[in-house]
Amino acid sequence: MSDAPLSQLPVDVNEPYVGLKPYTEAERDRFFGRERDAQLLINKLFSHPLTLLYAPSGVGKTSLLRALVIPNLKAEEAQVVYFDKWNTPDPCSALAALIRQGEAGAPGPGQLVDAAHDALARDDSTLVIMLDQFEEYLQRYAADLGLLPAALGALLRTTLDVRVVLSFREEFLASVDACLRGHVLALFASTYHLEHLDRERAREAIVCPARKYGGTCDDELVDRLLDDLAPGDPEKSIGRLFRGGIELPFLQLICRSLWERSRTRGHSGMRMDDYRALGGRKGIISTYLQSVTRNFGLFQRLDAAQVLKALAPRSGVKIAYPLEALASQAGTSEQRTQKVLDILKEHRIVRTRDAAGGVSYELQHDAFIEIVRPWAEACFKRRNRLIGGGVALAVVLATAFNIAMLNRDRNEAEARRQAAEVSERIDVDARRALEEALALADGSGDHAVRTTLRQAIAAFLQNPALPPHPGGAVAAGFSRDGSWIFSAGEDGEARLIDARSLALQARVPHAGPLSAMAVSADGGRLVSAGRDGVLQVWDRSGRILTRCGHPGGPAWTDVDISRDGKRVVAIRESEDGMTPDLLLTPAGAACQLTRLSGHFGNVASASFDESGDRVLSFGNNDNTARVWDAGLGSLLATLTHPDEVLSASFSPDGKEIAVAVADGSVYRWTPWGRLLGRPLELPPPARADLPPALATAARHAPDGRLLAVASSDGGVYLWTLQPGEEKPLEGPVMLPGNRSGAALAVSFSPDGKRILSFGTDDTLRVWEAPFHFQPREFRGHSAAVRNAVFSPDGARVLSAGADGVVRLWRMPVTDLLTPQGNGLVLSADRRHSFRTATGQLLTGEGDAPPLKLLKAGESVRVAVFSPDGHWLALGMHSGRLRVVSLVEGEKSFDFDDTVSPIAALAFDRQGRRLVSGGTDGHLRFYDVHTPKADPGGLVAHTGPVVSVDVAPDGAYIISTGADGAARVWDWQHQALSTLEGGADRVRDARFSSDGKRILRRNGDRITTFDAEVWARSDADLIDFAHRLLGKTPSP
Repeated sequence: MSDAPLSQLPVDVNEPYVGLKPYTEAERDRFFGRERDAQLLINKLFSHPLTLLYAPSGVGKTSLLRALVIPNLKAEEAQVVYFDKWNTPDPCSALAALIRQGEAGAPGPGQLVDAAHDALARDDSTLVIMLDQFEEYLQRYAADLGLLPAALGALLRTTLDVRVVLSFREEFLASVDACLRGHVLALFASTYHLEHLDRERAREAIVCPARKYGGTCDDELVDRLLDDLAPGDPEKSIGRLFRGGIELPFLQLICRSLWERSRTRGHSGMRMDDYRALGGRKGIISTYLQSVTRNFGLFQRLDAAQVLKALAPRSGVKIAYPLEALASQAGTSEQRTQKVLDILKEHRIVRTRDAAGGVSYELQHDAFIEIVRPWAEACFKRRNRLIGGGVALAVVLATAFNIAMLNRDRNEAEARRQAAEVSERIDVDARRALEEALALADGSGDHAVRTTLRQAIAAFLQNPALPPHPGGAVAAGFSRDGSWIFSAGEDGEARLIDARSLALQARVPHAGPLSAMAVSADGGRLVSAGRDGVLQVWDRSGRILTRCGHPGGPAWTDVDISRDGKRVVAIRESEDGMTPDLLLTPAGAACQLTRLSGHFGNVASASFDESGDRVLSFGNNDNTARVWDAGLGSLLATLTHPDEVLSASFSPDGKEIAVAVADGSVYRWTPWGRLLGRPLELPPPARADLPPALATAARHAPDGRLLAVASSDGGVYLWTLQPGEEKPLEGPVMLPGNRSGAALAVSFSPDGKRILSFGTDDTLRVWEAPFHFQPREFRGHSAAVRNAVFSPDGARVLSAGADGVVRLWRMPVTDLLTPQGNGLVLSADRRHSFRTATGQLLTGEGDAPPLKLLKAGESVRVAVFSPDGHWLALGMHSGRLRVVSLVEGEKSFDFDDTVSPIAALAFDRQGRRLVSGGTDGHLRFYDVHTPKADPGGLVAHTGPVVSVDVAPDGAYIISTGADGAARVWDWQHQALSTLEGGADRVRDARFSSDGKRILRRNGDRITTFDAEVWARSDADLIDFAHRLLGKTPSP
């Protein structure tokens, strides 16, 4: 029961490469490189009722399902229902009809259960339902998801022999979670992340189809193709799509072009000479575009550009439109649009999709957006130059006398050019970019310059770089209360910084490079250890409390201070060049060193437990970790291992010690020297020619129930523990997204909801609980990261790099704008509800009958309760605004300020003010206690208003419109800013609950903006930037 129109497309029997379209079931004989993925996916889907298949765009999810998985399932005598037609008014009914092979049945949460019953009554073999391109459903029905989530949940809770596969782009994971979490238990129990083709499997995809069709492929050509199609600059052109592997559509396009050339020239296969003659990757893509666009006349070319721009949004997710809607979106007639579509369809750039009652058009593949959108934008630029050239000539002739005006224009153009350059540097050095953007904005009022300033401020607030340490930063961290930041560098300087203002509190110099630094829990005492032979304990003012060693003496290599700031443990190189000294001293008085004797050979590190009563040290050469009584200086336990110890740490409660060993194992001990069970072992290498992995670091989660281990193979592994029990409950589980080099460190955030790792490269990686998904990557250092820690609240990460930079990274808040609306609106206190379809107000108390709020002929488009539950605002299709009082003593009121439907409503948090947005693009403002009509309102958007929201403090309003803009306003009708970037398919925008962020949804992608930056006027923006940099604004 796979979808016949997609699975039985005509096949060109002489073409081994399909080009820019997904493979079909009929083309499975030429689909190579995915056999293992298909089998693994089939194994997963038979093991669980629901399997989530997700991947980046362009990886080939649809091709995998249609060309391999579906035929293999049919071979195993399973029933297969393939569904991807989301442009239907009721996807749940359409899916039920496909399962039944007939009528959809009665709508409701049990609709899919009934359909599955009928299908299994007809054929008792396993029913596999594949919902492909599920992100299109999430986008198209974001405002009202309908019955499908509840129907899927009901289906998955039955005991029927049914398996469901959801296939979608990986950036929609959070939306799938929001959509189904209330309906499906164990939503992420079975997932499969489809990666890009690696080089070996891409080689198969190039060579095997040619061989199957009697051709050959030069080895040199294959290697060159793999290099040319590998990731380049991750932010430019096609390379942005790859993200770590070879992407199928462009490989197919290039191979198809080479195959056609070899056939026309009578060659036996694809040759390197042909590739060069075609201009390589860039030349082939350019030629393909030319072959398509030469079919358009001059004016039709502009029509094509408009159509392709609509079909290829900046968000990177293709959109399917019926002809009428596409013509409206493109601004062309239906007849002209149809002519363009016929040509695009002929060249496989566009395909048709059957929809209920008609046909929709969409690009063949998301990956094609990166080809056609630049072409469309180039067309518009050429048109504008042609028009602008004549205008510019007239302006020059008419204003030749006004040289000053021309100079001003040139200055503004130069300012915009410089602003564009600054924008490119924002992610590299936020402070420098902010200084440069501020200098430009001080002398220019250009909108682009001010936008760059906003972006620079936001980056500075988000990930500020502290003053660097020339030569390299070696240590950085937070005080336990999060109030203070410390850093140390090879420049010989130790610093204490206010974590809120980032102002330098104290600076303590050493005569040589520093090697380590630590701080007490309250930030009141700090210790810095230098290679100059001096160890210093000092307070927040920089006053030296304790000094050990002497200038020119043996170097100090590691140091820690107890949480109460009363003891210091440190490692010092020996004067005789033999075993280093492990030393204890009280902090705050004269140096009184106590030697902890026991290690032989190198002593790598020493640290206190949470209480400060015990010290844990380890030595690489003697293969031991040792536990010491910090008060008495006596040895409590020796933990012996078969190989070098690379890391040792206490669990947060101090009841367990994890030791990472170079043989790839991790040992768990009690502090009294009892080994807990068998050593935990890393998995063997994936290939026999790879060396075994080393366990480089191990850390417990705050509750002790997880153990994270970093390894030399670049991976981070998790074990699930029962604290105190010898046998782990589960593990090892490798976290997705391992790095190319070794992972050197791993740690949990204080709440245990994030894991941080860094390694031999310049990248930080952070995984979010439940640790099933790809990590967030933070890049900003130009050399290796040497140290990185979470802040006590887990909201920030502080990193120190070999490039000398100490950088703060604000962890992105998991902000979800969950889909709204099933026709029922609830008040915040849950005492009232309003049903938009019937116009009935219901109360949750007693048996009071519903109250009818609508008159004959009235219908509600939008409804909202005030946060205090005192008011209900109704926006009518007629344009009437009705505000209903829900408490005694307040009067209800109506206004007919517009004849256009009201599309959006929002109260401030106090329930005193109300803003409405209409389909006429106007915002209108009301005080509900002293209501007055506002017929003119504020012209906010060139198309209908889509959403409005009021900041928690009531000071600002955010609106979005069908024109693609999201704008911030104050109550005096002043436009403060327009949120820049990614304006395609803007859905809505909201302030976060704390008012610190603005969340804008484009399609399914949620972008976060700093409200402190974007809810400011241009005039205030410059003063704010000066204050951030500690400068005085120019008069």
